[in-house]
Amino acid sequence: MALCSFVMSKVANYRLQALKIYPIAMALGAAVGLVSMAFLFLVSSLKSIIWTPEHFRGNALLVVGICALGGLVVGLLNQAAQRDRVAAHDLTEAISDMEEMEVKQPPSGRVIFGRASLGIVSLGFGGPLGPEAPVIALVSQLSSRLSGVMRMARDRAVELSVAGSLGVLFGVPLVLTGIEDDAKYEGKNAVQKLASRGPEILAAISSLAVITWLLPGAGIHAFHSEVSTEIGFSWGLIWVAIVAAVASALGRVLATSLPPIRHYFVEKLPGGPVPIGIVSGLILGSASLMSPLILFSGHHEIQDMLDRDFGGFQLLLLALLKLFVVVVCLAGGWYGGQIFPLAFIGSALGLAINEFTNSSAPLAFAAAGFVAASAVGIRKPVLALLLGLLLFPKETWIPMLLATVIAMATTDNSAKQH
Repeated sequence: MALCSFVMSKVANYRLQALKIYPIAMALGAAVGLVSMAFLFLVSSLKSIIWTPEHFRGNALLVVGICALGGLVVGLLNQAAQRDRVAAHDLTEAISDMEEMEVKQPPSGRVIFGRASLGIVSLGFGGPLGPEAPVIALVSQLSSRLSGVMRMARDRAVELSVAGSLGVLFGVPLVLTGIEDDAKYEGKNAVQKLASRGPEILAAISSLAVITWLLPGAGIHAFHSEVSTEIGFSWGLIWVAIVAAVASALGRVLATSLPPIRHYFVEKLPGGPVPIGIVSGLILGSASLMSPLILFSGHHEIQDMLDRDFGGFQLLLLALLKLFVVVVCLAGGWYGGQIFPLAFIGSALGLAINEFTNSSAPLAFAAAGFVAASAVGIRKPVLALLLGLLLFPKETWIPMLLATVIAMATTDNSAKQH
């Protein structure tokens, strides 16, 4: 009886300790929402200062000058950080840093401030990149430093904070897939995985609620088109498959070309990060004169493509131009994520093929390209599909599922070759 009572008390104590994580997750999620809100607000404010005046965008010399100035500041921040100059500051680096935060000593406040500043400048000056990389890095670094204050294991604090950042940026469902290595969930079934992610889901809900309340309109926005029809199970899926295959190839081009081009920039451009930043800024500004849609992440610009009457060759040029400037900026030391830039590239390609084939289903073609390019580029097909399901209407779901299957095949082949 004594042994039974001892075991029962241990079990009860374990359950009590397990339940304590939920209020902590809610509080940490709210804090992550505030931090993410501050970062996005600063990016938005910088954009408004630089780009809102209409005469700024109409002056070619001024546009190129703004991008070059952004490259200069990016270079100065990179030089001050004295980091490894070979690594690109992208989503891959942010995830790697996040995983290191779980086991290594947290960075200093100077490093955290420098990385956050680099992200704000990169996005505010028109960098064709998304906010996910700097936000994930920022919250994981802060939670790593504060884990002792919260009396929480460092790895758990980082997991919860990153889940909160995903909730802010993309919505709660994406927390189910995560962005970290899935090795920790090996051997668990779907129910066990969902249960283990319970605190992370709560953190995501809490952070999303905070930023929605305090900074409405900061999250993602669904895409729409009044002229789009449904493809369904029809011969149109053949063209969808072609869109997915080509978009997957473009996503792979970005993923595989970035490391050698970044290395080439570092080796061939003398003077360190500052000249590299200026050259990449000049290239970005010059390319943006062909179309201002290549500036910024591409999220809102996808809807602009759907709303405006572009020709097929114009859309194809947009896709290739965006691919070019994303690689150049990341190689030049700008800091940001690839998810929405890749989504823009795939969507532009899909809309181009929609025009070439005289199809009446632009949303389906755009959605297929959106999912395929981003899935291969970040090597997370399920995450890309979930994001597509959140942003596109249900009549595009069949094309997106087909695009995911094709992207998964391409991703598997790419992984084998690496």
